[in-house]
Amino acid sequence: MTRSGRWGRDSQRAVVRMGRPARRVLMAGRGSVLAAFASTLYLESRAGIACIVPPPAPCGPLNVVMPGFVLPAAVDLGGATWRADEATFSIDGLGTFMLSPRVDWTPPRLPTGNAAMLRAGLASMRAALLARPPRGEAFPCALGASPPAWHPGDEDTAHCLATEVHAESGPAAARFARFVPALERWIGDALRGRGAPPPPPVVDLLGAGRGLTPSGDDCLAGALVALRAFGERAVAASLSHAVARHAPRRTSRLSAAHLQAACAGEAIEPLHEAVRALAGGVPPGHALDALERFGHGSGFDALAGVLLTARAIAHTYAACTTLSPAA
Repeated sequence: MTRSGRWGRDSQRAVVRMGRPARRVLMAGRGSVLAAFASTLYLESRAGIACIVPPPAPCGPLNVVMPGFVLPAAVDLGGATWRADEATFSIDGLGTFMLSPRVDWTPPRLPTGNAAMLRAGLASMRAALLARPPRGEAFPCALGASPPAWHPGDEDTAHCLATEVHAESGPAAARFARFVPALERWIGDALRGRGAPPPPPVVDLLGAGRGLTPSGDDCLAGALVALRAFGERAVAASLSHAVARHAPRRTSRLSAAHLQAACAGEAIEPLHEAVRALAGGVPPGHALDALERFGHGSGFDALAGVLLTARAIAHTYAACTTLSPAA
C-alpha cells in the first residue's frame, strides 16, 4: 500500500466539524474503509457509516469536514482499517491526523411561522427553481399543485409537471411520475388524520433511480427532514417506520445510513437551509446554490421531498395556523 499524501500543519489546527452520527462512528474506535472516491472517504464501524470530506463540502449528520483533507489517487485503500480516539484519527496508508479542535454540527432551528408564510415561501422557492436548469430524477415531479387524496389503484393518474421543466422521458421518469405525487398524497392524508401506512408507490421510492444515494431515497430523506422540522412527528414516525423496515432490502448500506439520519430529522446543511427558506427565515438563492454543488442531483431530489411535504402542510392547515418547529 502506497504511503503518500499530506494534510498541511495549518489544517491540523483548523476546526473539524462532524455530525453527531459521524462522531459515534469514529468514537467506536476502529473500523474499515467502505469506499474511497476523489475527495470522499467512507468509513464504517459497528456504529454505522461516516464520510470524511474536505471543505467546501457541507456539514451534515454523516460528514466529518476536515480542512486540508487530501485523498491521493495513488493510495490503494482496499481493505484498509482505521482507528480513532477523542483527539486523533489514523488510517492505513494515510497516517495519523488531528480531530481536535472539533465541534459537533447540529441542524439550524426554524423560525416560528404559519401556513400563510409557508405558502409565500413555496411561491418564492418555485420562482427561483423555475429560473434554474432542472436537476435530478425525482425533483421535476415535485413542482406541481398538491395532488388529491390517494386511493388504492389510482396511482397511475398522478399529476406531474415534468414537461414544464423539460424532464427526461422514459421508464424511469414514468416511475417517478407515479411515486413522487403518491408520497405527497399520502402525507396530505396522514396530516388529516388518516392512519394508513405509506402505500406501495411510496415504499417503491426506496432504491429507485441513479447515484450512490438513489434519487428515490433522496426524495424520502427530504420528506422526513421536512416533517421533523415542521413538527409533524406522528407522520414522520409512520414514514420512518416504513423506511426502516424496507430500506435494508431495497437500497445500499450507504444510502440506508443517510435515510436513518433523515428519520431523526438530519441531512446536509443546505437542505436545512432550504427548509428555512420555505419558512421565511432566509432567501432561497443561497440554499439552491449550495444544493446545486451537492452530487449530480441528490440535493435537488432531496429538495423534492421537502417541497412536496411543505406543500401538503400548507394545503392542510388554515392560513392563520401557527406551525410548531421541532425542538
